[in-house]
This record gives sequence, structure tokens and C-alpha cells, in this order.
Amino acid sequence: MGRYLWLAPLALTGCSAAWRPDFDRLEQDVATLAVRHRTAPAGPSTDPELDRLLSAPLDLDALLQVALERNPELREAVARTQAGIEAVNRAGSLDDPMLRFEAWAVPLRKPAAFNRDDTNMLGLQQNLPFPGNLSLRAESALRDAEAMYQMYREKERDMIAQVKKAYYDYFMLSKELQIHLEHVKILEEFEKISDAKFRTGTVSQQDVLKPQVELVMLHNDVLFIEQKIESARAAINVLLNRTDDAPLGKPKEIAPTDERYDLKQLQARALEVRPEILAATFKMKSSKAGLELAEREATYPDFSIGADYWQMPDRDDAYGLMFSVNLPWFTGKRSAEARRMKLEARADEIAIERVRNRVLYEVRDGFLRVEASRKSAILYKGELLPKSTQSVEVSRASYEKEKASFLDLLDAERSQRDIKLGYYKSLAEYASALADLERAVGADLRRKP
Repeated sequence: MGRYLWLAPLALTGCSAAWRPDFDRLEQDVATLAVRHRTAPAGPSTDPELDRLLSAPLDLDALLQVALERNPELREAVARTQAGIEAVNRAGSLDDPMLRFEAWAVPLRKPAAFNRDDTNMLGLQQNLPFPGNLSLRAESALRDAEAMYQMYREKERDMIAQVKKAYYDYFMLSKELQIHLEHVKILEEFEKISDAKFRTGTVSQQDVLKPQVELVMLHNDVLFIEQKIESARAAINVLLNRTDDAPLGKPKEIAPTDERYDLKQLQARALEVRPEILAATFKMKSSKAGLELAEREATYPDFSIGADYWQMPDRDDAYGLMFSVNLPWFTGKRSAEARRMKLEARADEIAIERVRNRVLYEVRDGFLRVEASRKSAILYKGELLPKSTQSVEVSRASYEKEKASFLDLLDAERSQRDIKLGYYKSLAEYASALADLERAVGADLRRKP
């Protein structure tokens, strides 16, 4: 109950808090977030149970859950939003009352002889804004707090995109390593075939040396891929607020998808739910409430009331009352503030337009990237992969029958390896582009299985 006492001054000044439901809703939402982050470690840490969970084949949803609970950027944004809520409490409260004591005409020769002064006065004074101003101050602070909450949501969407893209990079590198190791085995088989043919005098020694050189090159590539995989693991662990060398299992397969999206629908949805647009809108509402407050403060005075108890040694005790108002019309200070807030409100309106334009561009750009990578993945899977496999089989059979050169076989193998890499790269690029598109829209787009 105590934390709602600040509403009493609103009643005393004759104004209603129409924004109170918005405040209650925001306070509840942020309290829920604070509970989620309360048990998060203060710095990068290890957790045996979490290590065990993430050492198994990685589930992207599990990674996202851990990141949303532990990431320090999100915890910082929640704390700043909580501070914004307290700013509403502060703005909606009256100034501190003033308790004062005055002693009149105390003899200079006896400065502590208060019984010989004319009057000892004990008083209480309270400043009161013009009715409605206190509510406007609180509303302006509330809209700022709501903007902070939307920026938290924006950070959350950005964090989800970062985790997804880091996961897809990890997936791609893991597939690249797997493909290279598979082709190491294939080239070792080619080397055995070439060596057998060389021993029978069918081919020259050059056919034996070519797979050996190719194998060395593949082993060299593997070294760099392994290094990149370690860096990708570290990137994921940093986002999860874990030590950079914490264990991570292998990523699960990315399933190709045939989901299609409509650009106009995506843009319309982004304009409704994108946190940055909502934050800019709340900022504009804060400025408009501030403008209304500034105009009222330039027109209507604030008040100050007080009561004093007078203790007079040689006369009967008495009391005094005090009432005063400020005069906001003479210095021009209040009028200048009103003009400033009018310009601030205009600037915040323009900012919404700027953010909307950027959001529409980001959605279009993300949509085009998703479509391009989706079509690329379909092309690889439907045509290039089957044909490259067939090409290797035909070249191998022809080489074994001495109807093709080893260079033909090697070229076919290289082409198959590149096409496999291209296929998984297109899958990873599709998933990564979709993560960017979801961030641009401000919502998840993929259907849940």
C-alpha cells in the first residue's frame, strides 16, 4: 500500500490519473522481466548443469532461452526501465514539505535565551503545483518509461537475431568441416586407385601425386575451419554470458523450408509491432505531455501554503497562515520553456517518420535476402546436388575403365564438394536472413513445428 501513497497529492490537486492503467501494466511487465533476470550471474560464469545441457546436440530454442535470461545487455535494459518507473513515482509526487523554526528578536548578548525573544515560530510549508500539472509531469515520465521498455524489447529482438546468426554460422562451419573430412576419405580412396593403376603401369606417377597434393590442401583447410569453429563457439558463449571456452555440443540440422512471406503484410506488421516505432511514439507522447505542462506552467501559477505556531513569552500563543503564488508571466522563462517543448514535440513527430522509413527499408531488404537464399537452396537441392553426385560417379567409373583422366575425376570431386558447401551455405544464409527479417519486423515469423 505504501508505494501507492504518491497518488494522494494527485487527488489533492484535483486531477485524475487517466494514464494509471498504463503505469500498472508497465510496472507488472517489467517486474516479470526482473524476476527472469534475478538469478543471472553477475559476470561470465560456468554452470555444471548448463554445461551438461549445452554439451548435447544444440537446440536453438534452448540457446535463446539461456541468452534471454543471462545476457548482460538485457539485464542492463531492464534495470534502466525500472529506473524509468521510479522516475514516474518521483514526477507524480509533491515536493518535500518544509518544516521551519524561527526565533525573532533574540538578544545578541544572550543568543541562546529563546525565552527572552519576542516570538518562537514553528511552521510547516508545502508547495502545490496548479491542479493537473502534477499528473502531466507523471504522464510525461511514464511515456519516457514506456519508450525505455520498448527499447528493451528492441534489444531483446536484436539479441535473438544475434544468437540465431551465431548459431547458423556455427552450423555452417560444422558442415564445412564435415564435408572436408568426407572428401579427405574420398581422395584417399582415389589415391589408392591411382596407386594401383600406377603399379600396373596404366597411369603415370603424376596421377598419384595429384590426390596427395589435394589431400594436403584439404588438411590445411581443416586447420582453419577448426579455428573458425572455436571462434564461433566463443561468440555464442559470450552472448550467453558464459566463459568463452565453455563446452558446446554440435548444432542440429537446419531443415529446409518452403515458407513464403508477403512483403506488404510484413511491412504492415512491422509498423504495428516494431519496438523502435513504438518507442518513438511514446517519446512523442512524452513531449506532448511536457508541452501541455509547459504551456500550463506559463499560464497558471503554482501555490505555496503554510501554517505557523507562534510561541510568544509575554503574550498569548498564536498561529499564522501563509499563502503565496509564483508569477510566471514576467520573466519569460516559462514561455521560453513552452516554445522549446513545442519544438521538441515537433522533432519527435518527425523522428517517428524517420524510424518508419528505416523500418520499411529494413523489412524490404530482409525480405529480398530471404527470397534470394530460399531460391538458391531450392536450386542446390533440386538440381545441383544430384547432378554433381552423378558427375562424380560417372567420372570415377570412367577413370577406373581408363576412359577419363584423373584430372576429370578430381574436377568432378571438387565440384561436388563446392556444391555441397554451397547448399549448406545457402541454408545458413536463408536462416540468417530470416533472423534479420524477424528483427526488422519485430516478431517471430516461422511456424512452430
